[in-house]
Amino acid sequence: MLKKTTKACLPVILIILILLEGACAVENGSEVLNSSEILEASVRVTSFMEKNQRLPETITVRNSTLDPASYTYALSRALTGSATVKVISPGTPPLNIRRISGTFTRSKCLEIASKLRDFTATHNRCPSTISYNGGTVDFYNTVYLLSKTGAWKYSKGGMPGKVNIKTPIPRVAYRLDSNTVDLRIKSITLKLKRTRKVMDATLRKMKLTGNRNTLLRLQARYRSLNSTFTSLQKQLRYYRDLKNSPWYVPASLRVYLKTTAHCSVTDPNIVYLARELSENTTYATGDSIFRWVRDSIDYSFYYRTRYGATGTLKYRTGNCVDQAHLLVALARTSGIPARYVRGYCKFISGNWYSHVWVQIWIRGRGWVTADTTHTINTLGCVRNWDRNASKVKETLREYSL
Repeated sequence: MLKKTTKACLPVILIILILLEGACAVENGSEVLNSSEILEASVRVTSFMEKNQRLPETITVRNSTLDPASYTYALSRALTGSATVKVISPGTPPLNIRRISGTFTRSKCLEIASKLRDFTATHNRCPSTISYNGGTVDFYNTVYLLSKTGAWKYSKGGMPGKVNIKTPIPRVAYRLDSNTVDLRIKSITLKLKRTRKVMDATLRKMKLTGNRNTLLRLQARYRSLNSTFTSLQKQLRYYRDLKNSPWYVPASLRVYLKTTAHCSVTDPNIVYLARELSENTTYATGDSIFRWVRDSIDYSFYYRTRYGATGTLKYRTGNCVDQAHLLVALARTSGIPARYVRGYCKFISGNWYSHVWVQIWIRGRGWVTADTTHTINTLGCVRNWDRNASKVKETLREYSL
């Protein structure tokens, strides 16, 4: 009887031992950090976000490598009075960024830090938004706000009376403003003509003058003008090189870079993702955006627009129209012209449907077809419907239905 009881208990004993071992492993693997170390890290995070306008992938605190969620939780505890903080790994919420420009008082900063601390400790994940006395703040801005607060506390030794923040995300994601390039070329060319004209007049005066002091003064002026002229020539070459780069968009196509219905090119979440997907060339960037939408957005069947670009990104699902909105928004904010195409297509199932897809403009390639509604499609190549049998009805800058 004893033998049977022992055998029956063995699995239970093994389970208990495994659980105890796991618990010990978690406890032993949890490093304890001093609040001063966390506050020092907040200085670096603030600087990183202001310079790079995004979250850092990891934050080093002593010998620990923290992700943004772990770091922000630790910082919330340091700001609310904890002398030491045990490192935990809460889940990072999906970003739902809002553009904020305003002032947070000390009490609001502490309220936000306390609410993040308590929510994370209870749910083992950071909140995507925090409601405080005066409004709500999303996780991205919370990281920046608490980091600025921590940086002040680290350098000054106490909490700030107020913290001013402006969401550290650029207005759009593209790296070259073609309008600025054109304006600079026009302005520099005009300055060169004016400088050349003054230089020629100065040379004529130098040849005519018989006064040595006047000649010396004119020679000095000519050298200064020549230096300015050389500098302007260098600037002109620089901007002409930019005009010849793949990122330059001709004036006639810039209409395809603007916000249209259901397609905001300045939405902070669209801009943030576009910057994450950016590559060295326009084609590589376009392909990166195409593959992300194709692989990350589930196809749903319904008619017309339901979510728009921002909603499709948020819910990660959309029909052909909403997937087109998201693809167009990501391309345009990246500085790649994009437009909608509406047609009547014969799909590989044999059925005919009205359909919407996208074309993106790549310098040297022209308009390239982009249909993200099936995984067998690639940039420039559609396989889920017959391009020869199908009919293109119109190309559109805006699709408002």
